[in-house]
Amino acid sequence: MGSLRVYILLGLGVFASGTIASAESSRVSVVVSEAGELDLSELVFQLAAATGVEIERPSGVVPLPVTGLAGKLSRTMLAESLGPDVVISVEKRALVVAVGAAQLATSRRDEWAKRLADLGSRAEREARRRLSYGFHALKSYRPNDLERPTICLVHGMNSSSYGFVHMIPLLEQAGFGVVVYDYAYNRDLDESCRRFARDWATFRLEMGERRPWALVGHSMGTLISRAYVEGADYGGDVSALVLIAPVNQGSHLAQTQTLLQFANSLMAVNGRKSTDAISHLGDGLGRAAEDMLPGSTFLKALNAQPRRTGVPYHILAGDVAVLPPDTRRQIEGRVQAARRQGGLVSGLVSLAVGGPDSLSDRLDEITDGSGDGCVSVARTKLEGVNDHVVIHANHAELIRAPLLFSEPGPVACMPYLLRWLGKP
Repeated sequence: MGSLRVYILLGLGVFASGTIASAESSRVSVVVSEAGELDLSELVFQLAAATGVEIERPSGVVPLPVTGLAGKLSRTMLAESLGPDVVISVEKRALVVAVGAAQLATSRRDEWAKRLADLGSRAEREARRRLSYGFHALKSYRPNDLERPTICLVHGMNSSSYGFVHMIPLLEQAGFGVVVYDYAYNRDLDESCRRFARDWATFRLEMGERRPWALVGHSMGTLISRAYVEGADYGGDVSALVLIAPVNQGSHLAQTQTLLQFANSLMAVNGRKSTDAISHLGDGLGRAAEDMLPGSTFLKALNAQPRRTGVPYHILAGDVAVLPPDTRRQIEGRVQAARRQGGLVSGLVSLAVGGPDSLSDRLDEITDGSGDGCVSVARTKLEGVNDHVVIHANHAELIRAPLLFSEPGPVACMPYLLRWLGKP
């Protein structure tokens, strides 16, 4: 957002002293970033300045996509928030908001001011929500057993550090210190990895931390953890890297995440829950999911990096999924029969499931015995890492995520964490 430029253009009059006559219309053009986003706080501030509404600029940066599929939802949300006689369009690299003279007429002036103030208030709340991202030291930050490290937990997609709620007390009871990291899990993974490296260094410097930490990631969080350890910004400050249900070679189910995120955003927009819509859209729509698809540019670049010498790697995978093996065989048999028919039926099957290898990969992720319901055991493996353990648990059960387990209980990964990270 640093390169954001804003131009104010008035359609039917001369702008003077921050106000306009009630009969005039206003046209605000905001140049968006290369990622197709603008800062909602800046847009609100410029609309207020152009139309003579006295409100403070919402604090913080609130990114909002205005191009592509997510951009259509953003523009719909803005149109509903700003009301009638406001036309929103995209012209080249800019979002243009034209506020009609009727909207600014004396009789409707208060209504316009209220709508703009409400949008500004929602932007303010979203900016405050985004302050929750970053590193958070728990009460146990300093381990009560100095022979054991502080552990940094990094969550995955559609989750937060709350996903570790049942693990944290067990780690603390075992004498480990705990730090958690929260981030916008839908953003481009290159962006999230850069932010993690920056936040990691800043937090440790501010806390005066010199001892290395153990880094434990779950699902997509393993990619962010790996990217730091294997990247150019690594500071030699990780004692061990534990990857739980890692998506090292990608997952085809990441595509369903894009659909889920789109549906959530659409419901928020259609339900006129603007604050929710701003949160969904500002955090990204499917970008991280695209980076997790097998063969993605992100995964190719990450996997081309060598493993970090001196850092022990440990991988824990699960093999409990939703599809029984006999049902899988039935599906494969029917698909093969359809392919043999040739013609239109065969073409439709290929369009739906891809080639034979592609179907097998997709079924591996959700078949009991070969995947954990989200990622196949084969795709959790990583060249150069020999400590690869498979246990009978599903993707969420590995960390006892509250998504499926609301009550405390046995956490499947704990015996392995204690073995890998405990006393020599």
